[in-house]
Amino acid sequence: MPDIAFWNKCNNKCVMCTNEGGFARNGSQHYGLRPQVEKLERWLGGRGQVYLKNDDTRGAVSLTGGEPTIHPDFFRLLAYFRRRLPGHGITLLSNGRRFADAEFARRFLKIAVPPFFVAVPVHSASPALHDKIAGVKGAFAQTLAGLRNLFPGGTGLEIRLVLHKLNIKKLKPLLAFLLDNFPDTRRYRVCAIHYEIEGMSLTNHRRLAIALKESAAALGAALPLVKRFNDFRLYHFPRCLVRPELRPLCRVTLPPEDRVYTAKCRGCRARRGCLGLMAEYYKAFGDGELRRL
Repeated sequence: MPDIAFWNKCNNKCVMCTNEGGFARNGSQHYGLRPQVEKLERWLGGRGQVYLKNDDTRGAVSLTGGEPTIHPDFFRLLAYFRRRLPGHGITLLSNGRRFADAEFARRFLKIAVPPFFVAVPVHSASPALHDKIAGVKGAFAQTLAGLRNLFPGGTGLEIRLVLHKLNIKKLKPLLAFLLDNFPDTRRYRVCAIHYEIEGMSLTNHRRLAIALKESAAALGAALPLVKRFNDFRLYHFPRCLVRPELRPLCRVTLPPEDRVYTAKCRGCRARRGCLGLMAEYYKAFGDGELRRL
């Protein structure tokens, strides 16, 4: 799944953003309608490497940012991608705030015909904590309104929970909040993601740093709530660190160059289908938490 930077500006200032601080200061002309169309056509034609991440992966694309929905030609560009990639799965990564506008959400749902997913992070059940992590006052209210406006449509919806030091102790209330506010769990999936150490996340690492075993323990403690969701996934977790009941939920979501398997992984019965360790996490924390199953 190639990651396509749809737009380099954002209306949030998330503390765990994986983009460098200078990304938004790049010239936006590189992300305009014409350059995006030209790059997509080169990729479709197989004319050399076009995208920086997962360029050689076919079958699905991920539209990232910045925040894609604030692109000045968002709908025109989205319609072009959908038309030129009719059988491809498309995932739009968004903070969800623009979808608080019901008309904006309606126009989006009309274009985003399946296979299509929107992935929106919710940082906390507490508006104050969500806004603190997002870096914008009022972001929580807009994100929740955006999610509600997306629910009537046929587009797939993914709610992301990026776990780090600032919100890990509030995981249970967050899961309970989602179950109370979006009780029909057949209509969306939830992905709990251990944060990545790059970009602004690296800059803010003292505020965010948490070991995988701590995130895994919080998920284990929340297991009764996790089981109530129809589709719950774990990203960036080695299978050996989570409870046996959670191991089938672990997904490999990073390319080989971003993963590490250490000596502790040799001969492990859970190696197949295991992510191992994120390369940057291994540099920061080592492999002392791993155990051979």
